Amino acid sequence: MGIFYTSDVTPVDREAINTFYGDASRYERFRDSFVSRLAYDRGKLVGAVRVISEGVETALLVDLAVSSEYADGDPGRDEILLGLLTEIEKDLTGRRVMVYGQRELLELYEKAGYGRCKNAWTLFREGMKESDFLPWGYRFESEFGAEPSKVPGEGVPQDNGRKIRPDGAQVLIADGLAQASYPEVNEVLTKAFFGRPHDLAKTEKAFSNSSYVVTAFDGERLVGIARAVADGGLYATILNVAVDPEYQGLSIGKRLVRRLDEQIREEIVVLNTHPGAVGFYNRFPEYRRNKYVFEKHIAGPEEKRPERPQSGGSGEKRPQGSPSDFRAKMFTPAGYRFPDEY
Repeated sequence: MGIFYTSDVTPVDREAINTFYGDASRYERFRDSFVSRLAYDRGKLVGAVRVISEGVETALLVDLAVSSEYADGDPGRDEILLGLLTEIEKDLTGRRVMVYGQRELLELYEKAGYGRCKNAWTLFREGMKESDFLPWGYRFESEFGAEPSKVPGEGVPQDNGRKIRPDGAQVLIADGLAQASYPEVNEVLTKAFFGRPHDLAKTEKAFSNSSYVVTAFDGERLVGIARAVADGGLYATILNVAVDPEYQGLSIGKRLVRRLDEQIREEIVVLNTHPGAVGFYNRFPEYRRNKYVFEKHIAGPEEKRPERPQSGGSGEKRPQGSPSDFRAKMFTPAGYRFPDEY
């Protein structure tokens, strides 16, 4: 078997792609994606994958598939799938790559170095498979008894010398940036995410390239922001839900997410957040914790590759706040399985 991988998606591929997925609009999704890869064997399409991204720091990898002529356990099947991942990662260096995966490919994603996310949610819609999701409000054992964390969307209001609204009623939610400037957006992101500086040029590119943006205003003051990147029909991912710390605790974050839900027309809406926001997203009855979202940071040539999730067994307690401790909160241990997966 000699597989040829290509990033070129041309009108010649239209029928092959649409037939491969059984969807008359899939070619357009591939053509308009941030990057994609097709795998051909002697002129026949045998595998494909594509990525949705705003072109800055994050990417959502979807539609990883191989021809049905390769049965489970066929080494050629995994060779093609791993080849597609390897090839497309070449265009994703320096990015956090999320995979909206499937149960059948769990071991393959792990083999490719992707961690299984603990903190990914999907807007649960009728017709989705219950087995792909955890029960509403599910918490992992390590999350019981934890001290509540201050998170961008939900926290304790701080009276920093100004009057705080007693509720969110006077804070208005708007579609798009409205009157907000990119420096104002950047300021809210920086303040909301624990003072971590955000690059203004990246912020402007990320929001200008997003499919949906919603904002929250107290008068003319920008106090909240959220965005989503989408492919125009199938997948959307929610990003940067952030509320000014002075306005946290007023349900503004919840209103921003729900406004995005109203705007997003894609079938599958996924979000992946940090461990401190678990309680916030667990209070959305319409969202369910997804068992099959994976993530990997594709390091650039000058970057130090982050540590991969590790299995337990050493008996050594990880230092609080260390990279290993953070990754333990972000991912299940390598080889972790839920009871219905054994």
